[in-house]
Amino acid sequence: MVIFRFLGCALAATMLASCSEPDPIIERRYGAYEGDAYPNRRPEIVIPEGGMGVVTDSRSDTISLIDLETGERFGVHPVGRDPVTIDGPHHVAVDEAGGALYVALSYPVLSGAIGPHASHGESVMAGYVQKLALDDLRVLGQVRVEPNPGDIVISEDGSRVVVSHYDLKRVFDNPGNIEAARSTLAVIEPDAVRPSGSAAPRFIPVCMAAHGIVLSRPDGARAYVACYGEDVLAIVDLTDPDAEVKRIPVGPSPSIFPALPNYGPYAAVMSPDQKTIAVSNVESREVRFFDVASETFDDSRRFPMIGAPYFVAWTPDGSGVYVPTQVPDTIALVGVGPGNDDVVSRELGGECFRPHLAELDEAHGLFVVCEGDQTTTPGKVLRLDPGTLETLSEAEVGLYPDAFVRVAAGAR
Repeated sequence: MVIFRFLGCALAATMLASCSEPDPIIERRYGAYEGDAYPNRRPEIVIPEGGMGVVTDSRSDTISLIDLETGERFGVHPVGRDPVTIDGPHHVAVDEAGGALYVALSYPVLSGAIGPHASHGESVMAGYVQKLALDDLRVLGQVRVEPNPGDIVISEDGSRVVVSHYDLKRVFDNPGNIEAARSTLAVIEPDAVRPSGSAAPRFIPVCMAAHGIVLSRPDGARAYVACYGEDVLAIVDLTDPDAEVKRIPVGPSPSIFPALPNYGPYAAVMSPDQKTIAVSNVESREVRFFDVASETFDDSRRFPMIGAPYFVAWTPDGSGVYVPTQVPDTIALVGVGPGNDDVVSRELGGECFRPHLAELDEAHGLFVVCEGDQTTTPGKVLRLDPGTLETLSEAEVGLYPDAFVRVAAGAR
């Protein structure tokens, strides 16, 4: 009885204390918090004087930063929506004037995949595009797109972001229905990607297993899309929602079997003068050239390669292209100008496993992204001499690097 009486008194005292005026000393010492409840602790990115390269490490869920002058990796930053699962940052586009990066998240499939990069071609998970601040890669907004986003590009004037969908699953799920099998382009307004909620993209059906994109300059009114599953280059008028999509066969014998192409157009890169598009065909192992004015491929102007070609880089004068190939792993400088059919080639076996993309920086060298084994061995970025193709430096990056974009010093 004494114990209960004591507890009752203690409880009553506590209740009375809770109703009394707050202790002025405690109030003074622990006043209302006036700071940021969720402070941004991301380190600021200081772009080197020579500029930086941004590399997506799709199986590490990171972005690696490369010093263009030295070729060294000077930073690595986590990206994505989920800190546990793989978000698969695939390709990336930069808006220097707007101070932002746009990264496409393509969730992978770890088994049962076919074709180049099909580990993201058969996913059932919707992809996302995240808008990241260029100064520290904090998330400025995100927008949902369709499964298996492939390439992502931004118009030169920054007015539109365009995403393709390398959606092989859509093809396999719709046998005999070519319209349903065709994947889309997502057209995104950059200003509509906001932290408080983003406007949905406009989706345009284009072709089966769309991947590499180039946009007309400066406003990106037209998109040219490499369509792996149909053996065509699609031409899309992005200013007119009702415009018919043109599909130009990349060669004289396009496949009649969906997703089993004879050519396999996978990457597209515009020449400096905007007159020609180099289209890399991974199945026929050749680079073909599309004339923008006539909207035709010149069958006499094609370059068979020993390995499967991926994303090329043009020389500044448009007289040649640097072509990375896989199986075997090589880099080649191929002359494409009138009277120029010179070829300089170098094997990269043992130094660069699965070269995927070439990017030329005139001041500092030719950068080549090497995928590695895509699962356990980190990839690399090589910096080569543009003339001799000899290695100047190399940097280890994350698992399965995929994209490389340059950012000038002072961009914010």
